[in-house]
Amino acid sequence: MAELCPYQKRILNGVKYGEVNIMMAGRQMGKSMFSSQAIKRLMDDIMLRPVEDLVLSEGTVYGSRYYCVEPFGGNWREMEDWCINTFGSSTGSIWAEEVDKVTPQPSERWYGNNRKFWFRTEKDRNWFVLRWRS
Repeated sequence: MAELCPYQKRILNGVKYGEVNIMMAGRQMGKSMFSSQAIKRLMDDIMLRPVEDLVLSEGTVYGSRYYCVEPFGGNWREMEDWCINTFGSSTGSIWAEEVDKVTPQPSERWYGNNRKFWFRTEKDRNWFVLRWRS
């Protein structure tokens, strides 16, 4: 077994067996596995939060009114999949489309952008709210 470095000895000095679990690993010892597990756990915790609130607002896309919902909590991917299945696919971004340079027009029924869902009609927004309100 390799000799401990001085800083490792200082960390372990005075720790009794069973009091603290310490992981010491060198290169290629599986740290990335722990990191990826931690990131997955963090993302699961974030995505599995219940919907705490749905904030309604309005915005414009190239001068056309859109009805917005900003969810706090909830699983964004699940909400987005529901919108795709209910309203059809979207480009995913208000600004991602090629538009007519002379008279730009929004052409999607809904968008997901800037932590909000943007709906062309108030009826679609209301369906979203009914589905995701607790």
